[in-house]
Formats: sequence, structure tokens, C-alpha cells
Amino acid sequence: MRKRSSKQIFAETLLEISKRKTIDKITVQQIVEESGLSLQTFYNHFRDKADLVLWIHKSKFDELLEKLGKNGYTYRDLTLENSRFYVEHKDYMWNALNHTHGQDNYWRASSENAYRVLRAYILRQHSLPDLPVDINFYLKVYCFAAPYIYAECAFNMENTPPEVFAEYAEGAMPEPLKKYLL
Repeated sequence: MRKRSSKQIFAETLLEISKRKTIDKITVQQIVEESGLSLQTFYNHFRDKADLVLWIHKSKFDELLEKLGKNGYTYRDLTLENSRFYVEHKDYMWNALNHTHGQDNYWRASSENAYRVLRAYILRQHSLPDLPVDINFYLKVYCFAAPYIYAECAFNMENTPPEVFAEYAEGAMPEPLKKYLL
């Protein structure tokens, strides 16, 4: 059995606490106490609670993005696995989207991360020095809508399989963006 890292323990602790409380009411001290780890260990890995909140999904999304284009792994595969993540953690994702505010807003941080990593992926895959203005616009629209829509669908359409979510996500992609990601 693989040993869990401190980051994973903090993430699991936050996921567990978020079943009982909204994220805006959870403190770093509570996460630390319930994890059994130290405050210093927390701050060795995360700047603050918002950093941990984002890391839970960001680490999974970055892992999926790393596979993109390798061994036949497609953007559809990425959206399917991302949809499964949202379904598996639907209560947490809904909590994060609705109970983080201001500079700690999960939706904004997640959207910005998705935009950054997908932009870098497109530039690298297509050997572009920069994105065309229209493609950059479409990518921003797509990335800033996706986290909320994924969570809403996972939360409100619980009998809908992740494969359908992935199909919806692909269908919602602006047509000009498809040639860069699909």
C-alpha cells in the first residue's frame, strides 16, 4: 500500500470536514487538528486554506492534463475523468463553489488554473508563440464557465452518468476552440 503524503492527508481531512460544515466556516486550525499533523506541516505545503481547497481539484486536473496527447489519451478522456471527479466529490465541489468568497473564491482560482494550463497545452501542441485573439477569448469563456457548470450538473443531475457530462462539456466547447483541443 502506498503511503499518503501530508498534502493528501490534509485534502482528505478537508473533504471529510466539508461534509459537516461549509468551507467558509472551516479553519486551518480545525484541518490541522483533525488531520493529526502540525500547523507547520500545513504551511510547508499550502499558503492558506484557499490554496488547499484549490489543490484538491487542481492536482487531479494537472494529472489528467499531463496525460493529454500521450498514448492516445484525448481531451474527451480528460473531460470524462474530470466529470467522474466532480461526480465523486459533488458535495465538496458544490460547497467550494458556493462557500468561498473574495480572493479565496474557488471558482475564480479553478477557472484561472484551467485557463493557464490549457493555454500552455495549446501553445505547446500547436507550436504557437501566442494564441490568436479569438481563440484566447473562447478559451477564457470555456474555462470560466466549466467549473461551475460541472459542479451544478454533478450536484443537480445525480442520475446522469459522467460519460454524459463529458459529452456535454465537449458539446459546449466553442466550435473554433475544438480544433485546438479535440
